[in-house]
Amino acid sequence: MKVLLIYNPVSGNRVFVNYLDYVIDRFQQKGLQIVPYRMDQQKLLYNILSQIDENEYKKILVAGGDGTINQVVNGLLQCNINLPLSIFPVGTANDYAQYFNLPKTVEEMTEIALRDNYTYCDVGLVNDKYFINVASLGFLIDISQKTDPRFKNNLGVLAYYLKGIEELPNLKPINVSVMSKEFQFRDEIYFMLIMNGKSAGGFKKIASLASMSDGLLDVLIFKKCPIYELMPLMLKVVNGEHFDSPYVIYFQTDALTVDCDRQVGTDLDGEKGASFPLVIKAIPKKLKINTRTNHEDGFSTERTFSFYDVKKSFEQISKGLIDEFKKPVTELKVGTTGSKDLKALVKDLPRHNAFNYINKSSLNEGYFDIAKNTLDNGYLYIVLSSTGSAAGELICKVTKKEYSHASLSFDEELKTIISYNGGENIYSPGLNQEMIEFFNQKQDANIIIYKVKASRKQKEMILEEIRKINEQGSSYNVLGLLLPYSHKKNIMFCSQFVYTMLKVGELNYFDKKPEEVRPTDFVELDYERKLEYCTRIFINDIL
Repeated sequence: MKVLLIYNPVSGNRVFVNYLDYVIDRFQQKGLQIVPYRMDQQKLLYNILSQIDENEYKKILVAGGDGTINQVVNGLLQCNINLPLSIFPVGTANDYAQYFNLPKTVEEMTEIALRDNYTYCDVGLVNDKYFINVASLGFLIDISQKTDPRFKNNLGVLAYYLKGIEELPNLKPINVSVMSKEFQFRDEIYFMLIMNGKSAGGFKKIASLASMSDGLLDVLIFKKCPIYELMPLMLKVVNGEHFDSPYVIYFQTDALTVDCDRQVGTDLDGEKGASFPLVIKAIPKKLKINTRTNHEDGFSTERTFSFYDVKKSFEQISKGLIDEFKKPVTELKVGTTGSKDLKALVKDLPRHNAFNYINKSSLNEGYFDIAKNTLDNGYLYIVLSSTGSAAGELICKVTKKEYSHASLSFDEELKTIISYNGGENIYSPGLNQEMIEFFNQKQDANIIIYKVKASRKQKEMILEEIRKINEQGSSYNVLGLLLPYSHKKNIMFCSQFVYTMLKVGELNYFDKKPEEVRPTDFVELDYERKLEYCTRIFINDIL
């Protein structure tokens, strides 16, 4: 099976060409033959694509920035090629790749490209040209097209800002008409963006509500305003606070037309755009993009998981901790089932981040309102579960215990049950409110509920700490499954979190380092019988 590699040798800082042999070697090890194509002329690219047999190829790799990806996507769609796309974001502007949380290192992207996780996403069409991230027109576009490519390669996105300052004295509004079923507009503007993604030109919060899989385009019109208002408006754009500006119009639509009283520059993903009038529409789920996990939808504001972060952090951990890390792995006798669990756990690793917060505000105010209503019931509830998840089964094999997950609840009906988990590919791993379906991963999956006496003040202290974690951010301590190490305060695994909350509320009835606590410790170390048994529930009985 073949893989077509299309690379732009001058993208960004021209680094990708140094990795050509590495990428070819990694794919050859997997039995895949790389067919490289060096981006030169668009016409030649179309000729190449029009001649390939889809049945001979597994996927297409693209190395470059948004402009390079735009050219490749236009070639693919015009040639009716439906192969998956793997992106190596090595250009000056990589807003498209950023949306999917793709890493910037070639080594990490190669690991993702070798896997089969995909996200289906929309594309935009302007007249007869496609765009992946943003179509734009007006003053902003002139900046992009006037910026020297060598300047961009050396300074990156900063080049656009510097060019923008230089061009401010020449700023002129244009008169446009915009027609859609949701909105009609005719007036002077400085520029206009039609967004498929969330960010453009390095501005990460331009279209914070946009999704590439909703079949809609997010339209932002920046109306004419006094020059002295322009710089404060740009600052608002940087902070994502421009939606309430009187000079910004925002709406969503699946189709619109735009016309102008004169021919001005238009732009599609950094490439020269179409001529007026513009007929623009969204084409749903047209591309299949290779991503870390299935169904990625919107970039995380925190830095995503990096294999190299792990490597560097391990170098900083003492030899004693490394020995602790090795011990359970070497002692673990993994059979056929265990091998599958281990593979599943490793495959799931990119969703986690043991060194930076990747989950934030997963609990809404509704959760806290329900929890407040339980403050006077006199108890806090500890839930142990045997779920059948890959991580859970491996933990069971190491600990020789049936229950591998611990949760906390403010009420016995578990309306407020929370823990540190991965949310079954729904939530970012870290602090989450748990759903009953999460526990149902084997035939005899079950939970056992205990309660411990807790005053109103104690429960208030715990709830306040949970609110802080929710606001500050969190992540699942995947390294904690193997060694007693926590990189940051809010990076914990499930039983570490439950024990930490007990300590916050002065309810801890045994003494142990939080990062060493295992789920069954809550029962086995209850020497003074602080816990009261409530019930045991088999998940299949209630689903």
